[in-house]
Amino acid sequence: PLSFNSATSLQSTWARCVSLRAFPLITNTSNVTNFTSAWIGCESLSSFPLIDTSGGTNFTSAWSTCSNIISPFPSIDTSNGTNFERTWQSCESLTSFPALNFTSGTQFRNAWQNAYALADFEANMFDSTGTLAYNAFFKAFEACSLTAQSIENILTSLVTNGATGIQLHIGGGANAAYSTWSQAAKDALTSLQGRSWTVS
Repeated sequence: PLSFNSATSLQSTWARCVSLRAFPLITNTSNVTNFTSAWIGCESLSSFPLIDTSGGTNFTSAWSTCSNIISPFPSIDTSNGTNFERTWQSCESLTSFPALNFTSGTQFRNAWQNAYALADFEANMFDSTGTLAYNAFFKAFEACSLTAQSIENILTSLVTNGATGIQLHIGGGANAAYSTWSQAAKDALTSLQGRSWTVS
């Protein structure tokens, strides 16, 4: 395994290593706060090990365009993460996503955009977050394959969150059409719109 005893940033460390097919376990990463673009463009990776991300605050573009990583994605510790902009954007082979801790999250802009195969998204993921930016979910779930149940999970969780005036994109791709949504999902959409959310 690779060891990073004193590292605080892994920004762009393996960015665009397009021929890297497997990633070794890395240890002693608890001091790393910045994972920005650490593995962006590692398009040949098909899996990723469980590593210590407990100190991570910035995950911007960390696994963006890792187009061949297949489910399951590891249940990493994201409890201190605030910025998840483009983190899993264009992870085209993920079909499901684990129940991660987003209680500190404030920005999810483009987070799962163009994750074309992503169908299953857990409930209660956004019940409690940091103070969301107005564009916190801009294009977040655009062009995925979310099931009607996953859309219900996302919308009802955002209702529980209680935030107001946020942008959310959950259309395009093979995402379940509104006509197939449960009544709970439709009611959640109405509730969000009543709180000045802009939902596409």
